[in-house]
Amino acid sequence: MSKAPQTVPVSVIIPCYNSERTIRNALLSVVQQSQRPLEIICVDDCSKDRTIDVIRVFAEEFSEQSIRIERMPGNDGPGSARNLGWDMAKGDYVAFLDSDDFWHPQKLEFQLAVMREHGCFGSSHRRTPDLPGLFDETQAKAQEISISTGELLFRNRIVTSAVMLKNQPGFRFRSGMRYCEDLQLWFEILFAGNSFVYLDLPLSSLSGPEEAPNSLSSAVVKMEKSKQGIFRELRRKRRISVPQLFAASGFSLMKFVFRRMQGALSIKAY
Repeated sequence: MSKAPQTVPVSVIIPCYNSERTIRNALLSVVQQSQRPLEIICVDDCSKDRTIDVIRVFAEEFSEQSIRIERMPGNDGPGSARNLGWDMAKGDYVAFLDSDDFWHPQKLEFQLAVMREHGCFGSSHRRTPDLPGLFDETQAKAQEISISTGELLFRNRIVTSAVMLKNQPGFRFRSGMRYCEDLQLWFEILFAGNSFVYLDLPLSSLSGPEEAPNSLSSAVVKMEKSKQGIFRELRRKRRISVPQLFAASGFSLMKFVFRRMQGALSIKAY
């Protein structure tokens, strides 16, 4: 008989919206971890499909794992849904997973070890379209990089479905903010003097459909507007200098325009 996996003090929070096709794979990737989380909290953001039914069936099938279902009073976006689950979390750490993503089986094991070793407030890791098999001890010794506010202004390597944070009060996603609410929170954490470590190991992937072409996706435009708003807010609060504001804002706009041009050219070629 195989030994049951160790339970670790991590609360996994999964915001869900019309996720009936992907939520089972996301949940499977959590219950199949080499170290079992204390609990899984699924927060439904007023789905119109069978998302909740799929979760309920899954929870009955894997009754050995604590799986809770909470419902938002109204559709308010993934940030608010994560906050509701975060407020209810009992673990010493919280880990976020989007309902169309999934984890490598050793994700919690490796990431929790990094969190405990460095005592950092937050950590993230690399994502890949195709997750590798199980890592041995040699392969698991990946580069660990400290993320600074200066780097975050120009490159965001912190993906929400890869994040683990200490479960402490004082930080939450901005309520009602639907775009770049994660980036806004990472800045809050780092500018408060907390550390964030990036683990250069592929421990999560995407199972949902590919994003719409950049030239046509209205969400991409809204994301860029939200990012620019974050930069301006950081300047108003004197967390960045005027040169940093212009540099970060200009660099982001250049990438945005370049992506739209790439998208337009690919569609034209097609």
